[in-house]
Amino acid sequence: MLKNYILTAIRSLLRNKGFSVINILGLSIGLASFILISLYVYHELSFDRYHVKADRIFRIVENLRTENEMLFQSTSSPPMGPALLRDFHEVENYVRFQQWNLLVTKDDKAFYEPDSFIADSTVFDVFSFPLVKGNSKTALTEPHSVVLTESMAKKYFGDADPMGQLLKMDDDQYKITGVAKDVPENSHFQFNFLISFSTWSSRNKGAETGAWFWNGFHTYVLLRDNQAIANVRSGMAGYIKRNMEKGGMYYEDLPLQPLTSIYLETPRSWENGKRGSVNNIYILSIIAVFILVIASFNYVNLATARASRRLKEVGLRKVLGAQRRTLIGQFLGESVVVSLAASLLGVVLTWLALPVFNELLETSLSFSIFPSLIYFAGAVALLAFLLGLISGAYPALVISGFHPLQIFRPAVHGMFSHQRFRKVLVTAQFVISITLVAGTILVFNQLTMVRNRDLGFTKKATLVLPTNGDTVITKHLDAVKHELMKVEGVVSVAGSSQVPGQPSNNLGTEIEITEGKMSLTNINTNFVDHDFIPSYEIKIIAGRNFSRDTKADDTTAYILNETAVKDFGWTAENAIGRKVDRYGRVIGVAKDFHYASLHHAIAPLLLRMAARVGRLSIRLKSGNIPASVDRVGATWKSLAPALPFDFTFLDQSYDKQYKADAQLGRVASVFSGLAIIVGCLGLLGLTSFSVERRVKEIGIRKVLGASIQNVMALIAREFVGLIGIAFVVAVPVTWYLVSKWLINFTEHITIGVWPFMAAGLFVLTIACLTISWLSFHAASSNPTQALLNE
Repeated sequence: MLKNYILTAIRSLLRNKGFSVINILGLSIGLASFILISLYVYHELSFDRYHVKADRIFRIVENLRTENEMLFQSTSSPPMGPALLRDFHEVENYVRFQQWNLLVTKDDKAFYEPDSFIADSTVFDVFSFPLVKGNSKTALTEPHSVVLTESMAKKYFGDADPMGQLLKMDDDQYKITGVAKDVPENSHFQFNFLISFSTWSSRNKGAETGAWFWNGFHTYVLLRDNQAIANVRSGMAGYIKRNMEKGGMYYEDLPLQPLTSIYLETPRSWENGKRGSVNNIYILSIIAVFILVIASFNYVNLATARASRRLKEVGLRKVLGAQRRTLIGQFLGESVVVSLAASLLGVVLTWLALPVFNELLETSLSFSIFPSLIYFAGAVALLAFLLGLISGAYPALVISGFHPLQIFRPAVHGMFSHQRFRKVLVTAQFVISITLVAGTILVFNQLTMVRNRDLGFTKKATLVLPTNGDTVITKHLDAVKHELMKVEGVVSVAGSSQVPGQPSNNLGTEIEITEGKMSLTNINTNFVDHDFIPSYEIKIIAGRNFSRDTKADDTTAYILNETAVKDFGWTAENAIGRKVDRYGRVIGVAKDFHYASLHHAIAPLLLRMAARVGRLSIRLKSGNIPASVDRVGATWKSLAPALPFDFTFLDQSYDKQYKADAQLGRVASVFSGLAIIVGCLGLLGLTSFSVERRVKEIGIRKVLGASIQNVMALIAREFVGLIGIAFVVAVPVTWYLVSKWLINFTEHITIGVWPFMAAGLFVLTIACLTISWLSFHAASSNPTQALLNE
């Protein structure tokens, strides 16, 4: 029986090659799209789950209350981990990290290594970072010991054994005590070097136990079991009360954040490493389902549309005693065969498209991210089987439900047997297509607005050169800047600790918020030189900039942004002269500028003079920039031969903050195109069937004087009406989905009517072009051929 069903299914597919190709190709594109996006979603959801103890690892984060605001920080202070271990039996271990940006020198090699962290020796007990060389228990116990990754060992030592070797990192020598495997890509933070925490604590002996508000660390705790978290959270208020005094600034709570949720949760300030977007995962998942739904609807439409071709077969089977459930099994079997064939082609298409998909997302996805290829093959086969059953269910019920007397009685079947249901499916396909196209247009409009937005500072043609606080540069900063200004093509040179797009130092500062009363508050702080504000073309709306003529500015002058002034309840004018710390005064108020991305509202910012600058911002003329860069590089080598000329362009690094959004736009545009292709395949099949079933009607109309345009309009108008209905439905759906996405931006576009009109017109044009080829061929045919057998 099963063999007979399979043979019948294959014969039916071969008998209707055109419809079979459309169905298999449409389903394979839908499955390939679904598999590709599923790979991405699986990868995003897998972050940090490779750690053996992942379900018991939590990060300490802070809800810090100041007199004028609440701060939600990802950081913690050095005493928190040891105190939690002491106060809670449920805490088994802890590890603290702090990121250091080090200049690493080995022989004639010198590189900045920003992915360097100090870490407690317990790091290998808490996390699954396996060592290929060294002892995980002792590797990070001694000061000035360092564990580096395999790729860094290769970079600095080649094929030589690095164990016991020395590396110069900034001004100190570090002994290599271990080599770790490279950190997997699906880790929320990456490191190249781990330095013993004792290196830091030996220099800051009092801070390790007493600096409760030194919030420059990330602390992770390992709990004894999965139930311990409730006890720790319930005892946190008492822990805070026992260990920290409640003053003008205090911890309202110290939540414990599960390790596996860090990557996709809303970022806090001072995050370590990269973060994903759960909204982007939702959007791409919806797109994947949409494409699969369109492909499935194609099958349902085409299968029911060509049901009349198989009426006699069904009638004969029923007359010969076939039961309805047997016929349903046969047609479902055919659907599953089509779906399985499509799944094989879909896997091939996925394999071919994966490199391009990886380029779009700037990732390295592969089938190996699944625990086993057997699981992957089983998942694809199960998906294909379920898709075949779901897609084939309605056609099987329809075809098997015909009564033999109806089947053998002459009847005329128009384009839509079971019209309403099929019209609903076609309309749904157009709704999805219009939604995807309109959504893609709106995403690109938002990204264009972000790129072209007046940020309040100049970022074009600005070369950012790290100095790592080098003492030679710091001591002779004015002389270095003077030499760089001599370079042809250089417009200005400024020094700072951070540049726009980088996290600012969030420092505890006493400010005279209420007249005559100093209040401790945490505020984002950037250390700059005299030329930072004019070089970035930041406007001063009250007071003045730092001045070389006023020596006291080097230590006592501060500039606030507009947001800080508003938060403190001041006006720009009465902010001037307010006290900062013990001896400082506010000398100016800067117009707000977006020193962070548009994903975040502008936060209060304090600018003060720098004793050491970490970066030089070199603005160039917009002419021959590569030649200017070469000249700056040559001058830099002569000024600081020990420092690498490791520069970035500010506009490129700043725009990386929108990397995930840009990726979403590119991926959405590609899959919107695929959705339209799949929809058009179905439309082509339905149009072909429509023309085939109306050959005699078209012939009669032509004999009665209908023109080619009349016939083409006759065939197209049913679809055009459905597109109109789909447009009305798609507009509110798209508006809702895009509005949800735009919440991620503090400034965003207004959703107007034109993107919807453009999307509707685009889908209508593509549909009409798809229909017109077949309808023109039918309208141009000789009517006598159609009426020959009448």
